[in-house]
Amino acid sequence: MPYINEIVDIINQTLATGKLKDDERFVKNLHGVAEPLPRNINGTQDLIPSVVDLNGGTEFSGFEDQYSIVLYHRVLSTTIGQPPVMFGDGANTGREEARMRMVVFADRLRIQTQPTQLSFLLNSALQQQLSKTHIQPLAGLYGANIVPGSTNYNGVQIYSDEYRLPINTYPVHPHQIYIALDYSIITDYDVTCISDCPTC
Repeated sequence: MPYINEIVDIINQTLATGKLKDDERFVKNLHGVAEPLPRNINGTQDLIPSVVDLNGGTEFSGFEDQYSIVLYHRVLSTTIGQPPVMFGDGANTGREEARMRMVVFADRLRIQTQPTQLSFLLNSALQQQLSKTHIQPLAGLYGANIVPGSTNYNGVQIYSDEYRLPINTYPVHPHQIYIALDYSIITDYDVTCISDCPTC
């Protein structure tokens, strides 16, 4: 779906103006959809999560301890299928399920929150059906649901998956939180519009 980035922006806006709106506790840096980019240093290769724009610019999206919470999203996979409810004659309706991951780095002392509480806070903001106001500017989109999934609290494993660096370089201190929340974005759309949705 061409609108995953826009839907992730809506999620971040929902967090910034809702669950994370306390700017004293949540000094935040909320990134969009990041990609694990390969990086070569001293003859070894690792990965670095970065948001890449359409001009080729990149923005590092990982650890930044000047903020009390930093997060970015990743697309793990997408699956196309038939929606259970058809719109109109139904022949032009498609459904995509994007498996997503939100990777979150936070300072538990500054946000005064434990990892499980943070997971609950973020998941409660994720769980939503986007309103007509949200999807109206997204041509060809009939509806979008955001469905929370599981949370991984194993920071070492997340670090290994995201950076491909050895465990002895793990930078997370005991007062910090490093978790990953899996969720899905399920969109129903007009297939005749999908190849050129921004202009149809």
